[in-house]
Amino acid sequence: MSRPTHPHAFRCLLLPLLVACACLRPPSLPGRDAFVLISGGGSPFENNYSQYLQAKAVAEGLSRGRPTNSVWIFFGAGNREGVPPVFGDVRRKVKEGRRSFDSWLPGTLPANRPARRDAILQTFENEILPTVADGGRLFLFVGDHGSRSPDGMDESVITLWGLTPDPSSGHGWRFDENEMLRVSELREVMLHGLGKGRVIFCMTQCHSGGFHYLGIPHEMSPNPAWFLALPGWFTNSPPFQSLRIAGFTAADEMSLASGCDAEPTDEEWEGYERYFPGKLFGVDPLTLSREGRPLRSFVAAHVEAVLADRTIDNPYSTSHQYLERWAELIESRLSGCPTLAPAVRQAVERYWSRVNGVEPVLSDRLLREQQAMFRRFTASLIEQLPEQARLLRSGPGPELAKLAAASQGTPAPEGGEAGGESPSTQPRKGRGSPEMRKLWAEVVRPAWGAALRSGEAAATVGKAAQFEASLLRQEEGGREIFFEPRGSLEMDVYWHSGYADPGTVNPEIAQAVVRWGTERRRRILAWARASKEAPIREAAEKLSRRPRPRRDAPPPAPPGSVTAPEPGPVSAEPIALETAAARVLFYRRVLAAYAFLDEVHESSALLQVRDLIKIESTPFPR
Repeated sequence: MSRPTHPHAFRCLLLPLLVACACLRPPSLPGRDAFVLISGGGSPFENNYSQYLQAKAVAEGLSRGRPTNSVWIFFGAGNREGVPPVFGDVRRKVKEGRRSFDSWLPGTLPANRPARRDAILQTFENEILPTVADGGRLFLFVGDHGSRSPDGMDESVITLWGLTPDPSSGHGWRFDENEMLRVSELREVMLHGLGKGRVIFCMTQCHSGGFHYLGIPHEMSPNPAWFLALPGWFTNSPPFQSLRIAGFTAADEMSLASGCDAEPTDEEWEGYERYFPGKLFGVDPLTLSREGRPLRSFVAAHVEAVLADRTIDNPYSTSHQYLERWAELIESRLSGCPTLAPAVRQAVERYWSRVNGVEPVLSDRLLREQQAMFRRFTASLIEQLPEQARLLRSGPGPELAKLAAASQGTPAPEGGEAGGESPSTQPRKGRGSPEMRKLWAEVVRPAWGAALRSGEAAATVGKAAQFEASLLRQEEGGREIFFEPRGSLEMDVYWHSGYADPGTVNPEIAQAVVRWGTERRRRILAWARASKEAPIREAAEKLSRRPRPRRDAPPPAPPGSVTAPEPGPVSAEPIALETAAARVLFYRRVLAAYAFLDEVHESSALLQVRDLIKIESTPFPR
């Protein structure tokens, strides 16, 4: 019988075994990839159908074949597939004959969350960034509205979903104008959580170019060695912590972008917001049908989207923005500086010659590839505008700059996208003269109200009777709806139609309310002109007369008609010369700035450019 092993001897045998097992333990896994979509901001009056179509294409492309814990989607009110919708948050115009009428639907997406600031920032901090912090890649797509910060902070913002439940409000919801995501806020959360991760983004909203500053400084600092004596304006800039963040935007930080259409069609819905996801995923966002092969990277989709885009967009990358900031320094500070070293002064002179059309000779392979890409872009512009070939190929920079200045978008209203409105409930001041107001308030409206209550006007108002009764009550309370500008009833129409609650909306009543809101004045006046009472007929005739337009103003649209949208650029039309000039001038300034940095041997800046281009070229995993 064998003797039992001594405990101490057993421990001596076990220790080497445990060490060996520890050595065989697999190392910590590298960061995983994360895929994020943010879109559908503003209110039901700005969150247009084209945004939903874009979001559907992106959500499908990001989610295809991937585990659910690697994809995050934030769109509108957060309507999610598989559960009852919470809100009608997408505005879609429905065409009937020559007219278009509003309707709303829930923007339902898989695993969707509300596009709200706190929810987005918390999810980045607690879920998204920990996924990539050990070396993973975050692919971020923003297809939202955008603006400039309304409080003077001078930065771009993403407009987020502004309606939140509020039982104390008349409709159960209230609008929060502070629902926006700033560059500084997103950068702050990235600073604390990105770690070894990288971010590759595409943003198609207005003023999106400001988000390049997630990874690069807003202003560049010259090398003190460039000067014989430091100029008075020279300051030592505070250190800037660069992040591994780069990507592509549809516009610069001060300009509008194309798109955002409530009635998108194949001919009229164009621009970077449609082309980039279409090229990347190989689908047509309008129909979600297959269209070509998916591309391998964001930069490949960017190139194809720019070649197709004939709108007001001026798409570019973070590496381009970085070099443009150096171009701004050269133009605003170094040019004309009397204390520049001779070699630097000569480099500045060569910079201007390149802006004026002399192509630089670049030594870096990655930058030569950028130069070849810009040549393709310019050749495409010349193909569309052959009569402007000389100007676009080698025309002087000042001439391009003069044209480019005309292409800059008008700044958006504070707190929202250009052309959009916050859903304010404040009535608008009516435009009727005292005589016309008296005819309406004392003659036509009382008679019309009596006819509505008695049922005599049932055929005229149809299923919108309750809506019209609410409008009359508001007018009796002092609101001058009859004389308000066309479109002022949009808020009333939305809430009274029932579209806000997709689970209970009656489509027939909803459309009747929409039509009545559009045609109310015309229908009431037609009813009054057919009255058996002469005073009512005479008042209606006077109210039907439109003021004679000024000679320099176009005649107004007929009462109750739907204003047609301005015709947008379509694929058969060439790009506007002003936009083409802005793009070409930008390309020249970017390449000229790189050539300058190369000539003055600014190695840290050159390395930064190459690093940014490498991030932008990150393969998109399939």
